Amino acid sequence: MSIYLILRKCLNLLLVAMLVLPAVALKAEEQSIPPSIESGIGLGYAVVRFDASVKFKNKQRNQSVFVDAEGTLGLPDWDAIQVLYGNYRFTNKHAIGFSYFQVRRESLFVNFDETLEDVTITGTARFLDDTRFYNIYYAYTLFEDERSNILWKFGINALDIRYVLEAEGTITYEDMTIAATLREDMSVFAPMPLIGLDFWYAFTPKWGMSSSVFLVAGDFDNYRGWVASTNINARYKINKNFGAVFGLSYFDADIIIEDSLERTDVQYSYDGVFLGLHAVF
Repeated sequence: MSIYLILRKCLNLLLVAMLVLPAVALKAEEQSIPPSIESGIGLGYAVVRFDASVKFKNKQRNQSVFVDAEGTLGLPDWDAIQVLYGNYRFTNKHAIGFSYFQVRRESLFVNFDETLEDVTITGTARFLDDTRFYNIYYAYTLFEDERSNILWKFGINALDIRYVLEAEGTITYEDMTIAATLREDMSVFAPMPLIGLDFWYAFTPKWGMSSSVFLVAGDFDNYRGWVASTNINARYKINKNFGAVFGLSYFDADIIIEDSLERTDVQYSYDGVFLGLHAVF
C-alpha cells in the first residue's frame, strides 16, 4: 500500500475521532471562538502526486513541442515538498493570506528515443521541472458564530512553470535529421484569479476542521481556461502560540496562453496530503 493511501486512511480515522469525541470535551471546556479567527504563519510538508503536460506551438514556424512530464519525460509522479503559508486577520470581517511552494523534479535518460509532437530526439536527454505555485487571497467573513464561520475568498493562483530539456544526439524535424546538442528552456507564467468559499467549524476549543472550494473559468487578457481547487483539513490548537493542520488537497488547471507568435497549452494537476505547524500571533 502506498504512503498516500496510508495517510488518507489516517486522516479518515482522525476525522471520525473528531466527530465522536467533541461532545464529551465540550462539557469539560468552555467554548472558544473558531481557530480561523487567529492570524499566523507556518511551514508544512506535503506528499503530492502530479500529472502535468505542456504544449508549445510556434505560429511562425508552425512547429509544436509536446511535453508530458510524467510520461515522455519520466519525471517522478510523487514528490515531497515544503509549503509556506500564512494569514493575517485585520478584523472579524477582513483578512488576507498566502501560500507558496516549489516543485523540482529531474530525470535523466541515457538511451532516449521519443517524438515530442513535431520533433524526434534520439540520444542522451535530461529533463527538469522547476515549477512554483503562488497563492494570494483576500477573505471576507459572510457568517460567524461561536463555533463556525464562512469566508468568501478572492485571489490569484499563479503557476510559474519552467521545463528545461537538454539533449545530445540526433534531432529529426520535417524528415531532416542532424547531429546536434539541444537545450530548450521553456517557461510559462500563468496567473489566474480564484473565487471560492472557505468553511470552518470548531468542535472543541482545541479541535476543528475547515474545507475550501475554489473555481474559476473564463478569458482573461491572453489567458483562458479553468482552475479548480479544493481541500479539507483537520486543525488542532496546541496552545495559544502554536497550531497544527493535517489534510488533503486537490488542484487542477487547464490554461491556454496565446499571442500572435506563440500558443502554450498547460495542464497541471496535483493531489496529496499535507501536515503543517504554524505560529499564532
